[in-house]
Amino acid sequence: MYNRRKFVSELALFSAGAGAFIMPHNGVASTLVDEANINHIGPKTGFTPQIGTLLSMLDWVSDSVIRYNSKLSVEQLDFLFDKESNTIGSLMLHLAATEVIYQDITFHGLQDFSAANKPKWGAAMELGENARNQIKGNPLSYYKDAFDEVRAVTKAEMKKRDDAWLLAGETKDWDWNNYCKWFHVTEHYANHRGQMTWYAKRLPK
Repeated sequence: MYNRRKFVSELALFSAGAGAFIMPHNGVASTLVDEANINHIGPKTGFTPQIGTLLSMLDWVSDSVIRYNSKLSVEQLDFLFDKESNTIGSLMLHLAATEVIYQDITFHGLQDFSAANKPKWGAAMELGENARNQIKGNPLSYYKDAFDEVRAVTKAEMKKRDDAWLLAGETKDWDWNNYCKWFHVTEHYANHRGQMTWYAKRLPK
């Protein structure tokens, strides 16, 4: 039977053991991958090994969203396949909003957006009619800037934390550790990237 707590415990021991191979005596992680190559997943300078690897995955998948949609016009980014759909642009802003809400949940112990973030990101998070009305008229650079702005906050906060924090974080009402929460952010980018691909292939010629 799968035992998640045993897995987390073993992963923590593995991480500690692996640290002997990737952490020099001064405590700064050495780089095992070419950080200039986004296709190399692994530890990043300035972060503990598991956090750096997670961030390299986040960077790869968010970059893939921008690259795939790089040739779309504003009109194409705003195209609605049907009245129940969301535009590619609103889905991209939804991804940024998802990262923001998980910042508030994991870094600040909240259950939802902070009071400051709710007005800015609420429509993108919920999608639907409000997003269809509000999120339009923006070039791809607008969404890329949103990704970059949000990711800078994620990285600044992750630098303050370590792998022990990443493997912890369960609560009574939310039995996910922080790693699972941030893995969900990562797979959310991939999930909606697939949805955008479906829409993009059906754009009017």
